[in-house]
Amino acid sequence: MNNEDRKLYITKNWVIVILCYYLFIFILGSIVATYILFINNESEINIFQRGLLGSISIALAAASAAYIRKLYKLCFKFSSEQDGDDQLFLKRLGTIVYFFARPLFSILFAVLVVVGVRSGIILSTSPALKLDEGFIYLTMASSFYTGFLSGDFIKKLELRGLKKLDSLID
Repeated sequence: MNNEDRKLYITKNWVIVILCYYLFIFILGSIVATYILFINNESEINIFQRGLLGSISIALAAASAAYIRKLYKLCFKFSSEQDGDDQLFLKRLGTIVYFFARPLFSILFAVLVVVGVRSGIILSTSPALKLDEGFIYLTMASSFYTGFLSGDFIKKLELRGLKKLDSLID
């Protein structure tokens, strides 16, 4: 990779604006996705609408998490066309965002674990299934690991997601 491929062609102010934008989308998407999980079946929103809204919101949260990650990696690994102080500012900003964003990513991963476990239970059992404390323990234990190992979880998601996408397209 040559030096031209490793430059950010935006100013530090634009990096801040973009990071704030992605953070806003991440938080909004995560809140809506979590809210969708708490709506009861007697609500005014039908299953299709809940599924659509939940899917859109979790996709927004996931996309913003991916791009927050890309942007902070660019900040502290890549150079900028800006001068020395701006480059140092971007590297510091990238490092700060890295440490603040990782716990937020864990929230999204926890929602993913809960949805995955619940959908697996529903798909593999009778419709009369009632969730009990075991569901809570299973999802909390799984979410602990995805939160604790969020960096590795991101890498695995990326690799498996690419394989899954390739299999769907081919």
